[in-house]
Amino acid sequence: MPLEPPRALGPFRLRVDPARAAAYARETGGDGESVPLAYPAVWLAEPSLFSVVRDLCDELDVVPVHESQSFSYDAPLVAGESYDLCVTMSREETPPRLTMVATVATSDGETCARVETMLRLVPRAGFGSAS
Repeated sequence: MPLEPPRALGPFRLRVDPARAAAYARETGGDGESVPLAYPAVWLAEPSLFSVVRDLCDELDVVPVHESQSFSYDAPLVAGESYDLCVTMSREETPPRLTMVATVATSDGETCARVETMLRLVPRAGFGSAS
């Protein structure tokens, strides 16, 4: 059940860093030549975008825990190219979660990918230091 209307963020102009994409590919068992399908997950951690998530979590006194992520492509990402990322965030109460739906478009405005990320919002109580 949504708590509030979805919040739109962006567009954010982000680049597929060739070295970072190759390292990510190797770390996830890829060939290091092509951009991994999960590469947009790297962008969701960019400070300009994740600061919104961090501020919401601070306000609610919760910790975001990765629940799920899905990727759908119309065209592959290309190393060295820049893309526009637009994100819609919505929050649910039951269960408490934040859903982020991102659209990745080329500089010409052609949509090439859609990413959905779900973060479970877990109360900070219990995450304190051990005694």
